[in-house]
Amino acid sequence: MDYLLIIFPIVFVAAINCAQGNGDDPFYRNYYQTWGGSHLTVYNQGHEVQLLMDSSSGAGFSSKRDFGSGYFRMKIKIPEKNSKGLITSFYLISVPVGQPVEGVKHYEFDIEFYGTDGNPHIISTNAFANDLGNREQQFHLWFDPTKGFHTYEILWNQHQIVWFVDDTPIRVWKNNTQLGVGFPTGPLHVEASIWNPSYLGTPDWYQGPFKAHYREFGIDGCNHQSSKQDLCSSQSYYWNQNKYWQLDPKQQGKLQNARKNYMYKDYCKDSNRHGPECQVNQ
Repeated sequence: MDYLLIIFPIVFVAAINCAQGNGDDPFYRNYYQTWGGSHLTVYNQGHEVQLLMDSSSGAGFSSKRDFGSGYFRMKIKIPEKNSKGLITSFYLISVPVGQPVEGVKHYEFDIEFYGTDGNPHIISTNAFANDLGNREQQFHLWFDPTKGFHTYEILWNQHQIVWFVDDTPIRVWKNNTQLGVGFPTGPLHVEASIWNPSYLGTPDWYQGPFKAHYREFGIDGCNHQSSKQDLCSSQSYYWNQNKYWQLDPKQQGKLQNARKNYMYKDYCKDSNRHGPECQVNQ
């Protein structure tokens, strides 16, 4: 009995600090709607969400918990038709839900799909390192994201953040705090939305309504607790193990291929926005 009394508390601590779901987790297990009212629809027994955008509103949702590290993924199909002026998104962010983001220094790591009136389809990544961002790297996708679901992922551990598209890494953000570049230790949560930012112009509402679809709501993440943040760097979580500290040779090859053949905008090539991380994040 004494042995059991020692073991049980250790197992319990590990359990409450880790949310590891599978891709078939229903939406409401890990997420909740944050805005948009009837413009968010959950169907297929909770395994798919539709976000609708028209001239009155878009919609969005958030994870129920904050995290200190993890491997976050979503299958997404973006709106068809002429959706120029819209953004469909999936991202990690430190600003609490409902608080203003514009002009606020914070951590944020974005995957955004720019609406288009035809090919090419654009995916934009951005990094906010406890600042105002402006670190866009954008790519022409090598497939049509309106015709089916594709997998988009963000890996975050104490060494790096990596953006993936269908298992292809397209961007790496290394922990460069020694260079004075911010790197998150938590808390961050997941958000997703469809909306129309003013800087992209007014959409052609006659083409709408516009519909984005999301699937696979499982989360592999360390639940953030400010008093126990060191737990989120533990190698008991697979995404913190040595193999995830850097890309392997095959992944590095895929990254370089994506950057060479599909990247068309890189803030590191803009002398006004070039940061010290540009020397080591390539």
